[in-house]
Amino acid sequence: MRRLSEVLHISNQKHLIVRISSNQFKALKIGQAIVTKSLTPIGRIFDIFGPIDNPYVSIQPNADYTDPEHLVGETLYSFEEKKSQKRNRI
Repeated sequence: MRRLSEVLHISNQKHLIVRISSNQFKALKIGQAIVTKSLTPIGRIFDIFGPIDNPYVSIQPNADYTDPEHLVGETLYSFEEKKSQKRNRI
């Protein structure tokens, strides 16, 4: 779990907008899960945009967040899901 930053505002498309630092930029991927400190799933990274030294992240909330306004000011975290490893059986 990696700390991103606080939600700055909600876009017209109802996406959460967060500003991240340049060192976080390399660790994030489109589609990566985003959670609160209590590990409540919020959504997934939809886009990373803006200047490389201070980019923004657009997070598409899960379908159950019909009014994401209450998340403005809340600190969010990226959650790297572990991929299941397949073993070759002989």
